[in-house]
Amino acid sequence: MRILDISLPLGPGTPVYPGDPPVRQERLSEARGGDTYALSRLTLGSHAGTHVDPPAHFLPDGATAEHLPLAACIGPAVVLNVRGDGPIAPVELAALPEGTERLLLRTGGPPFGGRALGAEAARALVSRGLRLVGIDALSIAPAGSPGEVHRILLAAGIVILEGLALAEAPDGPATLLCLPLKLVGGDGAPARAVLLYDA
Repeated sequence: MRILDISLPLGPGTPVYPGDPPVRQERLSEARGGDTYALSRLTLGSHAGTHVDPPAHFLPDGATAEHLPLAACIGPAVVLNVRGDGPIAPVELAALPEGTERLLLRTGGPPFGGRALGAEAARALVSRGLRLVGIDALSIAPAGSPGEVHRILLAAGIVILEGLALAEAPDGPATLLCLPLKLVGGDGAPARAVLLYDA
């Protein structure tokens, strides 16, 4: 079995969405020089690095991170190449195999994603019965109007996975294993995500 890590490393250099707090790591003790063990304090936003958006991120009465359905985050997935310009449109999703439940969008732009999902494309994914949609961008939605796309997906029960590292992921099927942190009351949850391949 081949395991491909599609998570971003968390550290001071991790890109964050404009306005979000940076990732900081403060060493409190060392496992040398008289200290018994090493210990650090981490400070980061709930949407830093690779992370999952629960409904509470945009829906006032939406479920929070600890209630995310793990079954939606684990199972067969499809990586789809949608490099290009402008918002992702429904026609670009036509190649998606019937029955797809988890979709990972590779946009390929800087810093790790250059496109966002358009509202019509989001509605098309809802109509197809997806359980999860991920993207290699800081946000799945256009920067100027993030609310509409998030609300369309989250209101339909679709888990959103953002900040993926998909540069080495081949197009087509894989098995996704994504485990978001069980943050009580969380409007977002950092996650470790990997793709599994038989070969």
